[in-house]
Amino acid sequence: MKHHPITRLASVAALTLAAGAAAHPAEEHDEEPTPITAEATAQVKPETLGHNNLLYQIDRGWGLVGDAKAHVSNAHAMIEDSEGQIYLVTDHADNAFLVYEKDGTFVRSFGTLQGGHGIDVITIGGTEYLIHVDAGWQAKKGDGWANGWNNVNGAVSIVDKQGKVLRTLPSPIETGHYKEGEKYKPCDVAVTLNGDILVADGYATDRVVHYKADGTIVRVWGGRKSGQADNLSNAHGISIDNSDPDNPVVWVSSRNENSLKLFTLEGEYIESLTFPGAYVGQACFQGDKIYIGVCWSKQDGTGKRLNNSGFVLVLDRKTRKVISAPGGTEPVYVDGELRPMHQAQPIFKHVHDLYVDKAGSIYVGEWNAGLRYPYKLERVAQ
Repeated sequence: MKHHPITRLASVAALTLAAGAAAHPAEEHDEEPTPITAEATAQVKPETLGHNNLLYQIDRGWGLVGDAKAHVSNAHAMIEDSEGQIYLVTDHADNAFLVYEKDGTFVRSFGTLQGGHGIDVITIGGTEYLIHVDAGWQAKKGDGWANGWNNVNGAVSIVDKQGKVLRTLPSPIETGHYKEGEKYKPCDVAVTLNGDILVADGYATDRVVHYKADGTIVRVWGGRKSGQADNLSNAHGISIDNSDPDNPVVWVSSRNENSLKLFTLEGEYIESLTFPGAYVGQACFQGDKIYIGVCWSKQDGTGKRLNNSGFVLVLDRKTRKVISAPGGTEPVYVDGELRPMHQAQPIFKHVHDLYVDKAGSIYVGEWNAGLRYPYKLERVAQ
């Protein structure tokens, strides 16, 4: 496998944007955003992260492309296709997707869909397509590539690998599944074994919309239920555990509650997993482990939410306990309960999403992180 040296991000002149290009302030939260600036990162020594003999070396230069080839604003989410290429979805106004080889070689960028926030792959009629999630925060084109952001209803589209839209799924507003005046701002998407599509509407109603691939809505479930165990608050990520194909389990992040909540496909609540101090997103299942990105953490794990305080969680799939936290504090359990966690090393800013390949390498995308391209964490052999 090719290894990139630790490199400095592109020059300040190449990455500096107008003030209007700052990350949209309410896309992830209601606090004042960190302005996007040109961040030049140079590391003399490789960094090793993690705990309990589950250690990773960070490759900061893995996804580095540069504006001359392809802009990236927020590196929102990634997925691998059947040919082994990594697709990054971005909310940049000029390109919806960036494509990489696993060694970090940039292949191409394409697509003009706006508001990119989530991604998945789906096979329809023997052909593999991408699913593009537009969360409704769309960059205005102006001087440079963006001039602020439009806050509109979002959409979920099935597109081919050249960016042509096969279909856009009807919104639950159009179909009458939502009440008059409700918004639809989807965050993430997951695909069932039989090709149905589950959409987490995490920036509007916190409901899950279950579609057939042709756009038919099967059911809508979830939502805000204050004080109840199945309450969802910022349903930012969704994934499906198919380890028992007869009983798939839907994992939905309730990010404001520092929790992942488990449901049946029909929306029946099963249980909650709580990660004190950690604002967790989508769960990624690979082998005997579960991987989760943390967008913020709380001061000392219990206080106020800190900006630029993300890290990564790695769980044992059988016990569902955290066994390593690259960039975070060491996971400690007392009487079976996880102690509050927080960022321990200023490596990541906001881990928005991640993808893990079969070799156990973690590809990390960040929001509002100074225009950074994705990082890669490679497992350190023990």
